[in-house]
Amino acid sequence: MTYNKGRTFKAGLLGSTASVLAAMALTTSVAYAQDSQNADAEFEEVVVTGSRIPRKDLIANSPVNVISAEEINVGAFVEVDRVLDGLPQTASSNGPTTNNPGNGQANVNLRNLGTARTLVLLNGRRMVGTGANGVVDLNNIPPALIKQVEVVTGGASAVYGSDAMAGVVNFILKDDFEGVQVNGQYGLSQEGDSERYNVDFTLGGNFADGRGNVVIYGNYLKRAQTLAGDRDFAAVQLDEFSDDNGNPIFLPGGSSSIPQGRFSGSGGFNFLVDDNGNPVAYDGSQHAYNFAPVNNLQLPLDRVAVTAIGNYQLTDGINMFAEMSYTNNRIEAQLAATPFSEANVDIDLRNPYMSQSLRNLFATRDDDGDNIVQLTINRRMLEAGPRLNIDNNKMHRYVVGFNGDLSNGMNWEVFYNYGKAEQTQRQDGNIVISRFKAGLLVDPDDPTQCLNPVNGCVVINPFGEGNMTEEMINYLKIAATNVTMVSQQQVGATIAGSIMELPAGDLGFAAGVEYRKERAETQPDTFLATGDVDGFNAGLPTKGDYDVKEIYLETVVPILSGVAGAQYLGIEAGVRFSDYSTAGGVTSYKIGGEWRPIDDLKFRGLYQRAVRAPNVNELFLGASNSFPGATDFCNATSTRTAAERAFCLQLGVPADQIDTFQQQDAQIEVLLGGNPDLFEETSTTWSVGAVLTPEAVPGLTVTADYYSIIVDDAIATFGGGLQSTMDACQAALDINDPFCQVLTTRRTDGQLEKVPLFNQNIAKFTAKGVDFSVAYNFDALGGNFDIKMLGTRFLEAITQGSPIVDEQDCVGLIGVRTVCGRANPEWAFTTRLTYTIEDFSASIRHRYIDSVTDERVAFGTRDAADTLVPVIPSVNYFDLGLRYRLSENIALFTNVDNLFDKKAPIFGRGVAGQLNTDAGTYDVVGRRFTFGFRANF
Repeated sequence: MTYNKGRTFKAGLLGSTASVLAAMALTTSVAYAQDSQNADAEFEEVVVTGSRIPRKDLIANSPVNVISAEEINVGAFVEVDRVLDGLPQTASSNGPTTNNPGNGQANVNLRNLGTARTLVLLNGRRMVGTGANGVVDLNNIPPALIKQVEVVTGGASAVYGSDAMAGVVNFILKDDFEGVQVNGQYGLSQEGDSERYNVDFTLGGNFADGRGNVVIYGNYLKRAQTLAGDRDFAAVQLDEFSDDNGNPIFLPGGSSSIPQGRFSGSGGFNFLVDDNGNPVAYDGSQHAYNFAPVNNLQLPLDRVAVTAIGNYQLTDGINMFAEMSYTNNRIEAQLAATPFSEANVDIDLRNPYMSQSLRNLFATRDDDGDNIVQLTINRRMLEAGPRLNIDNNKMHRYVVGFNGDLSNGMNWEVFYNYGKAEQTQRQDGNIVISRFKAGLLVDPDDPTQCLNPVNGCVVINPFGEGNMTEEMINYLKIAATNVTMVSQQQVGATIAGSIMELPAGDLGFAAGVEYRKERAETQPDTFLATGDVDGFNAGLPTKGDYDVKEIYLETVVPILSGVAGAQYLGIEAGVRFSDYSTAGGVTSYKIGGEWRPIDDLKFRGLYQRAVRAPNVNELFLGASNSFPGATDFCNATSTRTAAERAFCLQLGVPADQIDTFQQQDAQIEVLLGGNPDLFEETSTTWSVGAVLTPEAVPGLTVTADYYSIIVDDAIATFGGGLQSTMDACQAALDINDPFCQVLTTRRTDGQLEKVPLFNQNIAKFTAKGVDFSVAYNFDALGGNFDIKMLGTRFLEAITQGSPIVDEQDCVGLIGVRTVCGRANPEWAFTTRLTYTIEDFSASIRHRYIDSVTDERVAFGTRDAADTLVPVIPSVNYFDLGLRYRLSENIALFTNVDNLFDKKAPIFGRGVAGQLNTDAGTYDVVGRRFTFGFRANF
């Protein structure tokens, strides 16, 4: 591994390139899978995602799933992430129903290997990421302008470069539209909420006697807010307790930061303040704050988008093309009021708002008689209202280039691609820590005034619910504004086609050069940068950039054709060398082939080595805080050993609390940040499969592919996360062990805080399984039936957070804020059946999610008998779509999603901070109706 920031690339590359991606002319009404391979007679040469070499056989050696514009129309999809929901290869990620974590952006996560390991292309060229992590927000893709989506799963770095470790999603837009099309739709849930309004128009036409074409597209989408309090299953935060007989039971739970104010210290001192100002012993099972109802269940979104695409044939062999797109997404996340939670806070006993009984209690801790006591305060600031995080995301993208054909049949392209994303984030509801502390210290001569009147200090009253006045809140509360700027430049050239005729067919060849520069900068608000806030996560500025110069070659070599036992036999290979200004030189490659013993059957296989260089966020992220769930092994439990007890004293748990010590909250504050010494991730991917298109059953295509992806040196937080760091330290029990050193960041009461977990090349991921698909189109009952089924059987989903922890296979499991995270079902498949007769069509989509087991039960850390929901049963969702062509120009449609109103399974505190369930996997809104029209002129 070479780390060399300023090295000059010896080959003198021009820069980046991407292939000219022609659309596949799929003739079925829903094109999820590959079409028939009678390509010589029916198709011109095209480029299929996964290779840059034009070919007539549309069934590539890399398994490619295709989603057509017809599928988008049938599903009435106005959010692109919902278009991809039907692919079993995509795992759930943060989206419109994941409020914490999540910011309303829509991402794609192939093979559950992380959104940063899936490359998103638009017309075969890179999209600019929305944040410093380079991850693309799918809200910037115009759904009504999509001609089709091609999804390649498995490493594709040799073809497309970094980030394509799990695969590539290529959105191909309409670039030859003629006429006017207007679409409008309105949707709402069965409860009368979760509304969606969408309207878009497409205008296109030819000019200059057909030598040119221009397409202009506009869209407005409004998605309404839905609160968790609007659904019974999410309105109350549920925690798992034991009843009098020791059986698990769900009871209302929540946060230990409560509106009444909780004051705690060493020696078991732990009190809240009742409505009369008197101290009451805190009982977590009775007094926890229900933060659920004011959280978003569906995040509101306002989107305005404009796209223009043009091309003009300058000469018979040269064509000019250009693309322009602009999107403005306004997304609002909402959380419960700020949980002010600070240790070692000085409280003045002369505070005029303190009751005498409370003063007497606090005075027992005033050992030096100075009227100042030091305690930990946990108070939910209801008077300040909910926390709002309003993101305005603007994306600009411009592409210009030339392509054409050479006299020898080769084609070429050069282009420049520029993208810029601007995110302005406004936070409301943050509480300034220093001001809160200042408001607790009073002037001894006039206790109604602050000891230090700076910043207009106001003496505050945190003693009891609702006691903060408007004047106090105005002093404590601030709105913060953070700004993120991301830019991407890509320029390149490519040449591809057939370079000679071999006895078995054309020798395919592609070569190209690319140059790309990525730059990102995040400037947090001053209060956030200094860490002087409670509310949203604080963080330091992030700023960095890198560039990469690349060269690649690809070839397809036919070996046999038209002989007994080999209607076709050929191999393909590709290699890419990339020189990063940060990670140095890296190489990715692929080799594979296909064998068609008879016309009806094709075998295919591919071996690939992919790489992913660290992004700006991973390299240069300024320290920020997060609150993952974890269990401190220092907790005084019956299973804690004497050695662990003694070691926890070394870590900083006070001796007078060691025998009663319990962590206060399930979530513990950690510090995350970048590491400029990171190097590239690598993955080894191979797949082998078969495609059956029996001539005896016209219209039938069956595919099956086994895949294996192993990612080494994966970039992850130190130790693989907080819980695995704790596990490693628990195994070592050595204060000099690096995994133990980070656990010494404790308050005086022994509670962990600000645990430093900065990025490292430390993790390993494995994904293995079998993909299968069936597509069948036939005529019956006076109309046409079209059936498409896509499925996956997951065999391995292994996570190893660091080399010092055991591998954990998450297939069939769901996490509780620890290893596995969201649901990882063994089986997942989607089937759509469409029947069309004359001007009417009806379509039903079935999505199946297999049952999943609580990871704690699977890993043996909890007995199934002691777990209220050890297994979440399998879930079936059905979506219905009806369309009727009213006239030649106007069609009406209606859709019912979640037709049978399948409720989200309740899973207690759920995963990844979600409300009682896995909101990224299961439907939390319920049955939804959509009504709309499409008009063409």
